[in-house]
Amino acid sequence: MSRKVLSIFVIVSCLVISNKLSAQSFTLNGSGARAAGMGNAFVGVADDATAISWNAAGLTQLYSMEASAIGRFSFGSLKPDYQTANWDVDRSSSLKLNFASFVIPFSAGDYNIVGGVAYRNIYDFTQKNDYTLVDADYKVTEDEKGGINAVTPALAIQLSDIISIGVAVNILMGDYTYNYSNSGGNESKTTVDYSGLNVDLSTLIRPTPQFAVGASFNLPHTVTFDAKDEFDTWKTERKVPLFFSVGAALRATDNLTFAVDYRNRPWSKSEVEKYTENGVEWEDPNQYFDQYPDANSIHFGLEYLIDTGKNFIPVRLGYYTLPTIDREAQSDQQSLNGVKPDQIMYNVITAGLGLVMNRIILDASYEYVFGTYVGDYEMVNFEERAVDYSYSDSRITIGATVHLGD
Repeated sequence: MSRKVLSIFVIVSCLVISNKLSAQSFTLNGSGARAAGMGNAFVGVADDATAISWNAAGLTQLYSMEASAIGRFSFGSLKPDYQTANWDVDRSSSLKLNFASFVIPFSAGDYNIVGGVAYRNIYDFTQKNDYTLVDADYKVTEDEKGGINAVTPALAIQLSDIISIGVAVNILMGDYTYNYSNSGGNESKTTVDYSGLNVDLSTLIRPTPQFAVGASFNLPHTVTFDAKDEFDTWKTERKVPLFFSVGAALRATDNLTFAVDYRNRPWSKSEVEKYTENGVEWEDPNQYFDQYPDANSIHFGLEYLIDTGKNFIPVRLGYYTLPTIDREAQSDQQSLNGVKPDQIMYNVITAGLGLVMNRIILDASYEYVFGTYVGDYEMVNFEERAVDYSYSDSRITIGATVHLGD
């Protein structure tokens, strides 16, 4: 089985795929331009329709019907520092629908209830990378398309002035296609189709109008997917453990809000329940799969509302850590000594703007992902030398929300 397909197996299980050749880390998408501008610190805020993906209990903060649509555009760069070769890397951009929703508040007795449904692009795999060995005029192309999406119905109930609870059901679907070609005329194609279902249980507690604490629990679930290339087929069922997110939001003034989140994703506890290759089921497949590092992250954000007299202009800033479940390249010496390389980690700085105009809200954000990691080893003067890869990715998210009721 190719390393690329092994990586895809991990992606479909739900967090991150990171390929050492392309050095492109496919990471979990946050939903919405507003949250992105605040460093995706939104579990304790969750006061718009994107709460369906962050903390469904926060939907009880909505008091009118609303519809939203959000798109995301991304582009970036990759620069390896080889001494023995001169590789030029050209990364193409991609554009995807990030989120769309429709939300309806209603009452049942003394309870405030909000129902809604959303489309979410959880992972975006669409990109094209061209690698050119300049001195040899040799070119490699990786063309990747597809993504993991979810249709998510959700329901939230306000139990009291302080406590709300929510549930969201994520119906996973999607596909992935990987096309490889080089100047030598070699070509290959791998496709993956996947499906699954998981449930988020969440709560939002507001002891005062200025302070809120939220939590969301993504329950254990199994993801099933089928992969194939020109020669082989694989079917995998992977058990994903309990993930959770907690967050707090402080409204310091009428115009200024601070937020902080922590996300716990214990990928080291994930397991392959069943693995079949070309119709033959493997016994104890986990012994053939690497143990992946956990991918826990911290998020910080703020939002300041500028009052123009007629409208509000929100200004947002944020920062978060972006761990992957991939590791740096392994040297021959590390392999001989059984040493696992370090986990690949990135940092992200964010900013955003908005415009609140009565029934229409416009939002835009920019996320800058950056980091350096060991992507390969080369022989220089008969000694192994680590090759550092400098990676960056820019994500621009633009969205609109329309309030349809009073």
